[in-house]
Amino acid sequence: MRIRALLLAVLAAGTTAFAQKGPDAVIQDCSESFRMTSSTTGVYKVHREVQVLDQDGLDAGTFFIYTDSFRSLGEFSAELLPGDGGKKMKISKKDIDSYSISSGLADDTYACAFRPDMRYPFTVVYDYTVNYKNGIILFPVFYPLETGNTELKKAEYTLEVPAGTEIEKSFSCLEFSHTPGGKTDVYRWTCSDVPAFTLEHNIPPFDGRLPELYAAPVDFSYAGTTGSQASWNSYGLWLNSLMEGASDLPESEKETARRLTSSCKTTFEKVQALYSYLRQKSRYISIQLGIGGLKPLPASHVAKTGFGDCKALSNYMKAMLREAGVESDYYAISTRNANLKADFVSAGQMNHVMLAVPLPENRDTLFVECTNPSYPLGYRHFSCAGHQILLVREDGGHLVRVGDYADSLRRDVQKTEVVLSADGSAKLSIREQHYLDECEPFIDFASMNPQDQTRMLIRGWQIKPENFKLISVSDNFGDYAVKGRDFCAEKDIDYSMDCKIYASRNGNRLFVPVNPVAKSMETQRSARQNGLFFKHAYALIDELTVHCPAGYRVESKPDDVSLDAPWGTYTSTISCEGDTVTIRQEFRSKRFLGTKDCYPQYKDFARKLNKSYSSSIVLIAE
Repeated sequence: MRIRALLLAVLAAGTTAFAQKGPDAVIQDCSESFRMTSSTTGVYKVHREVQVLDQDGLDAGTFFIYTDSFRSLGEFSAELLPGDGGKKMKISKKDIDSYSISSGLADDTYACAFRPDMRYPFTVVYDYTVNYKNGIILFPVFYPLETGNTELKKAEYTLEVPAGTEIEKSFSCLEFSHTPGGKTDVYRWTCSDVPAFTLEHNIPPFDGRLPELYAAPVDFSYAGTTGSQASWNSYGLWLNSLMEGASDLPESEKETARRLTSSCKTTFEKVQALYSYLRQKSRYISIQLGIGGLKPLPASHVAKTGFGDCKALSNYMKAMLREAGVESDYYAISTRNANLKADFVSAGQMNHVMLAVPLPENRDTLFVECTNPSYPLGYRHFSCAGHQILLVREDGGHLVRVGDYADSLRRDVQKTEVVLSADGSAKLSIREQHYLDECEPFIDFASMNPQDQTRMLIRGWQIKPENFKLISVSDNFGDYAVKGRDFCAEKDIDYSMDCKIYASRNGNRLFVPVNPVAKSMETQRSARQNGLFFKHAYALIDELTVHCPAGYRVESKPDDVSLDAPWGTYTSTISCEGDTVTIRQEFRSKRFLGTKDCYPQYKDFARKLNKSYSSSIVLIAE
């Protein structure tokens, strides 16, 4: 699979792993160049030669680019060279698949792709150009090694800009040189003989451990506008200029904002009233036409149609709040990375927009997610809690950090009551309590169809439920603590079911699983190549009460377990009183980053935990 998207999701800091087995693909040559012909135009050229050795290496040999109103595919050619010396195959532009990736009504982004098909091994050679027009705010990113278990033999990136053009750059694992010229300045980055890396579970970050380059013009022209990326403050000034004239509301909408907040006594009450209105009125839809990836549609557009992207919905909410006498700050954020690059100011780092509303009476700041009003008001979800953000104000951009939650608040609690019959069948009543990040997959749970609800609740179980019945779904999403930083989103789900085979029967004994609904801890058989990484701390707590059938008693039960390691703790206790068995198991993860040398200890920890989860209590008929 393409590693770039995965890296953006799981990166933190650590060492690159080296593949233990032979590679699936070898990038023999990756030569890229970008020639900036003016402040708004340029040509991007790519030559890429990849030896694909097996099915797992096919992604490394796949061609894929995006085009939009700023980029178009120019020349394209490719060759497929069989490894057995057979007849080569030529590929032309007409063989490329092109399709819209729009998630909405107004998105001009297209994907162009070609996936080679030939007996392994084979080599594919690509040569193509991409023409840039209408503005350049970021040069093409250089990331030659995008797939796991792929070797890189040689890579080069050349950037040519008009003489005197000031650029900013951030790169790693590349040799750099700069050649000033008469009419142009030439920058070159190279690397060679980069070993393959392996993807594994709980992988440490790759940031700074693989060849990568980000570069951008300090002063730029983009879609008829001009701006500066000399600092976050100057970039914020440009973002703020894009909002000029976008806050006007129809008179009817102004009246609605005033009416909904007329009886509100506090700033928070006003925000709450308008947030509820936003929840009822709007829905998210991608708006990416032209400069739409950075410029919000007017608030009047959202008022009329009811839809918009994160920029449009946040801008609309900001306008409605202002009409109610509440000031707010529009801000840009990366939902993928908690930290923005300290040495690189650029448009490409942030992919989302939200609002920050000061609450003077509470000495607090309310962070408002306008894209998905299903979130509790003021809740700092997983993709923004603890992240750096750029507040966009009239005096420019200001870097601040969204407050994070205490690790102790992140938890899943599952309480299960089992009424066991002598034939091994059982009736189960379950309550799941999800908090903070663990709550987020269940935000819209109540609106799902019954089949999806059932699948979501029983995933990973060792038992097969029947006669599933959802009893209740509740949450505290309408609440808001006076100190917003203490607010802990919670979703509670109650349900019941039958199970024909809960315990296995052997003669006059029943073998009752200690915890058939627990999720095991992941391990791997192969030698560890990466370090071990836990980004967040959280708790998984299981409480089971088993009512034994009449005439049965506990013959044996597993010993209590207590494990303690740098990455987490685990305890399991089982007690018996009369015909009732009570089981309590708790795993608490800790934030942790370690080398691969700690993996044997981790694997032993996981083995003991999984054994405890999967153990059995033996009941015997008296």
